[in-house]
Amino acid sequence: MRVGVVFQYGKDTRYSVNALVASLDKLSQVYVILAESEEELLNTAKTITKRGDLCVAAFSLLTTMLPVGDYYVKLRELVKLLRDIKCITIAGGPHVSGDPLGALRYFGFNYVFIGEAEASLRNFIQALRDGLDLLNIRGIAYLDEGNNLVFTGREKPINLDEYDPFPYWRGIVNPIEITRGCPYGCYYCQVSYLHGKHYRHRSVEKVVYYVGKVLELGIRDIRFISPDSLAYGLEVESRDVDLASIENLVLSVYNVARSSGGRIYLGSFPSEARPEHVSREVVNLLKKYVANKSLIIGAQSGSERILRSIGRKHSVEDVVEAADVAVKHGFTPEIDLIFGFPGESLEDMNATIRLAWRLIKIGARIHLHHYIPLPGTPFGMKKPTPIPLEVKKEIWRIIGAGKGYGDWLKQEEISWKIVDLHEKGVIQPKQSKAPGFIT
Repeated sequence: MRVGVVFQYGKDTRYSVNALVASLDKLSQVYVILAESEEELLNTAKTITKRGDLCVAAFSLLTTMLPVGDYYVKLRELVKLLRDIKCITIAGGPHVSGDPLGALRYFGFNYVFIGEAEASLRNFIQALRDGLDLLNIRGIAYLDEGNNLVFTGREKPINLDEYDPFPYWRGIVNPIEITRGCPYGCYYCQVSYLHGKHYRHRSVEKVVYYVGKVLELGIRDIRFISPDSLAYGLEVESRDVDLASIENLVLSVYNVARSSGGRIYLGSFPSEARPEHVSREVVNLLKKYVANKSLIIGAQSGSERILRSIGRKHSVEDVVEAADVAVKHGFTPEIDLIFGFPGESLEDMNATIRLAWRLIKIGARIHLHHYIPLPGTPFGMKKPTPIPLEVKKEIWRIIGAGKGYGDWLKQEEISWKIVDLHEKGVIQPKQSKAPGFIT
């Protein structure tokens, strides 16, 4: 039976959806359509069902999407409309992986995918097409007749080399994912709990191949996705980088990009680097090949107590040394700092403010954030700490001096709205215990 899959295709989850589309596009008797609005998605689903094809409506969700414009209300209504026309509704992504029970019970999805879904989604769609038993597909969850959560078991982590990062044959590309997984398991971050605590890297040969595809489309700025842009080649947690692997990567990409007038960006948006990985040897290497003049460094707090409590496994002085090394080698450090962690005291926040000014004096800019409780993480059920007015005034001083920026106020609003979604029963991770997360 032919299967028509329509994805909600928004800016927040576009990169993730691109990887899933790439995984499905090569299946026979399966076609994939991207819908950029709820109305377009519903109309497309109706068209698929009218053709007599099996309809699947797919969503990739971030927790931060739900409270914006009451999207959680609109999504629930949309899922009901889709189910009314006999379109199978599925969802995945970080939010769903952290809160499968809420996704199934509150939103009403037929099935949800836990963890990375390139393999499990492809297997699921093939089973639908061929009329096979869906219960044999790993990586999915659903509600049984008693409204209880059933999880088929975790799908094994994929080999990145076996999957395209985007459907370049559609003319669609994005920054190339070079690394997946993170061994550090910071308690507020979903990466380790979604993708596992071991680094997996796309090979240099494959990265170069996709760089070529990006260049063929006339795009000259080559960017990468990684939980730590300087962890390439590592397998486990380490204070030392694999300099040879990084050099092999950047030199290989540089040679291909240069021949087409391309430029490499590594250590800048959309990835960051851990501070202990920013060494003189690394920045000297980057300086030879990359076009970015800034390095994004994840510091998160100026309080040693908070760094320990959130599982960062680096020190405040690691951050200062990284910023100093970056500046001395011609890079502007862009330092991520987060306020509002659970249990954060006024003293802790003031320590972060002091660190910010210390870094500014070195030559850094401060990227300001607010803590957000994300389902499936150890801090997923922990409320933020309100930021006192005196601390907010100091944050505004940094911004007013032209040395800080960020969406921290918007994140603060979203953070408390997420707390409200717990109270409304939209998010239910306590009951579900996030069965698909690797701990």
